[in-house]
Order: sequence, then structure tokens, then C-alpha cells
Amino acid sequence: MMALLFGPPGVGKGTQSDLLSQKYEFVKFSMGDILRQEVARQSEVGSRIKEFLDSGVLVPDKLIFELVENFIRENRNKHILFDGFPRNLNQAQRLELTLSQLKLKLEVAMEMYLSEEHIIERLTNRRYCPECGAIYNLLTAPPKQDKRCDKCQCPLMRRNDDSEEIIKKRLEVYRKETSPLVDYYKSRGIYTRIDAHGSQDEVFKKISKIINGYITEE
Repeated sequence: MMALLFGPPGVGKGTQSDLLSQKYEFVKFSMGDILRQEVARQSEVGSRIKEFLDSGVLVPDKLIFELVENFIRENRNKHILFDGFPRNLNQAQRLELTLSQLKLKLEVAMEMYLSEEHIIERLTNRRYCPECGAIYNLLTAPPKQDKRCDKCQCPLMRRNDDSEEIIKKRLEVYRKETSPLVDYYKSRGIYTRIDAHGSQDEVFKKISKIINGYITEE
């Protein structure tokens, strides 16, 4: 099956997509990961992507969809999870066209919802290890030692964009981009909204219930 999981920053998409990959063996399409992997491969497409990234310019959709189509072709016989992609209406329409040309379709678009208050609380308490990249939350998943990484004992840091002011701006951008996307998938009859308040396990049970309906039908 092909599924989309999306939602605002701080809602827990990354955690839930990892859990879905483990339980259902989804291969995950995450735009940031795919771009970094392609650059690391030093392919022709990767070299072009690197030029855009190094200059601080957004990678054009035309180039992005070369990667999308290649990824789908390579994994068409597996369960595919689109993690936070597409991000806007134009990308959603192009993805549908690409899938249609390959005689495939997106079966469910799941939006994770969390109140702005909870998102701000989560993100302002998020910390990361600059050495190994481990992520912590001082409220929900704190390190064993005060503000130090459990793995390498390095002092934890906060991302610059995890300040309340910047978080609010990111949420506003998300709402503007995503509102048409929600309407689009509603019109296709595949949209569902998931309440992401609660523990990781509670949220995963809600998502699993939806996925089980499609997996068992195949």
C-alpha cells in the first residue's frame, strides 16, 4: 500500500513513521533524507541538488520528482510511506499524476493533529546531542543525566529554530501550505485526521488501526 503521514512541526511524525516502518515494513520517503542520500551518492542528480542546497535555494520540483519517480519505481512492490511529502497542493497533484502513470495510487492521507500550545511546549523542550544526533525532550523523554546525552555524555543543545517565536512562524507557514492539501485529499476521499495528543504508543495504536484496514484488504 501507499500512505502519506503529515502534520505540523513537533507533532511526532518522525517517531510514528519509524514505528510504522518497523511494524509494517514500510519503506519511507522522507524528502530531507532522500536529498541527503542522493548528494552522498555523488550521482549526477545529487550534484545538481548539492548546487541548490549550497546556494541556499529551494530544490526545484522538477528535480524532486525525478527522485520521487525513481524511488517509487525501485520500491513499487513494497509498502511505501510518504513522510511529510507532498507539502503543498502542486506537489500533491504532481505526485498523483506520477503514481497514475505508474498505475499506482495513494490510498490514505493521514494528518496528525496537535494543539499549538502542545506543539510549542514540545519543541521548546526539545534537545539534541551535537555529537551523535540523539533527540531528547526535557518533559516527555529526558536524558538520565541532567541535559547530557545518555550515549556520549555530551551537553545537549537546543536548535535555533525551536524558539517560541520561530515555532509560531513555522506553524503559520504550515497552515498556509497545508490547508489546500487537506481539502484536496478530502475531495479524493482518502483524508483522515489523527489526534496526536497522548503518548507515542497511544497515537501509534490509532494509526495502526487505520493501516490495518488497508493491509488486511490487500
